[in-house]
Amino acid sequence: MLKWNKNCYIGKKVRNVKQIQEKLENSRIVPGIYLLTLSENPHNLMEILPAISLIQRTAADLCPEIIGIASGREEALELVEEIVSTIYKDTGDVQLKEYLKNR
Repeated sequence: MLKWNKNCYIGKKVRNVKQIQEKLENSRIVPGIYLLTLSENPHNLMEILPAISLIQRTAADLCPEIIGIASGREEALELVEEIVSTIYKDTGDVQLKEYLKNR
C-alpha cells in the first residue's frame, strides 16, 4: 500500500487526482505521471519517480511517502522548485520532513 501525504502537492496539469491515486494503489499504469517522494537518502530532500515504476508490487511496497503528483517530468521539476521555495520563504530553512509534519 502506498503512503500518501495528507497535503499532497498537485501539479497544475494533473487532472482526476483521486482516479490517479486509485490506479496507482491497484498497480495500474498511469502514463505521464511523476511522483515526488521523501528521500530515503539523508543527502537528498526528495526523489522524482515515474509512476509507471510502481506497477511492480515490490517497488510500490518500498516507495517512500508520496508528497506530490505531477504531469510530466518538467512539471515535476517545477513542483520541486515550488515546494522548496515555499518552505524556505515560510521558515528560512529547508527542513522538508519537519515542514510537512507541521503543515
